Amino acid sequence: MVWLYLLGGLILVLVTLQCLMKIYFGAILNLIMNFIHSNIETVKAKLFDEAISKIKSNKKNERLEILELGIGTGENFRHFPKGSNVTILDKTDLFLPYLNESIKKNNRNDLNVSKLVVSKAEEMVGIESDSMDLVVHTFILCSVDDYTKVMNQVYRVLKPGGVCIFMEHSIDNENKKRKILQKFIEPLMGDCKFLDMKKVLNSGPYDHLELKKYTVNRSLITFINPVVYGYGSKS
Repeated sequence: MVWLYLLGGLILVLVTLQCLMKIYFGAILNLIMNFIHSNIETVKAKLFDEAISKIKSNKKNERLEILELGIGTGENFRHFPKGSNVTILDKTDLFLPYLNESIKKNNRNDLNVSKLVVSKAEEMVGIESDSMDLVVHTFILCSVDDYTKVMNQVYRVLKPGGVCIFMEHSIDNENKKRKILQKFIEPLMGDCKFLDMKKVLNSGPYDHLELKKYTVNRSLITFINPVVYGYGSKS
């Protein structure tokens, strides 16, 4: 009988947490993503520097055309080249206040946030083919309906010579305890799923792909490990 009480208590906790997530989703996600990004800042800075140096679609002294998938908390803005034109695509404008806050916090008024497109990433309505020098997505593929369509759309909108930068959390197939934890908390994560991101990204359409793996050494967010990151390019 004891296990029935324990199970009932666990279900009650899960339901309560799900309700809280729905009510305070934006604020909670903002806090979580700020904490996660602060713990990957060094590796992310190196990734942006390396990937941006590979862009061949843009002439010298021209503004880069950048598309970021997901407004999030605007944590990537600090890494965008000076004076870039930025288009944001998100399925909701819920996080727009956090984006404006990030621009002020990082002193990035040089960026021209020219367009906010409210659309699913699988569709990218209103974004022309061969129009972007750089596409960026961090911790996004886990929550889309069809990651294959998303990657195909990214490839479509990239100019020849353009680059896509990505960082995504993954299911951990090498650490059994972490994998169990990931599966346990997955119901609390809304649309977020734990996928084999190395396999997902390798299935994409990119003509050249660089993949790496990073482990965040913080116990509070150990569930996001491993982080699969890198860039893909279009010839």
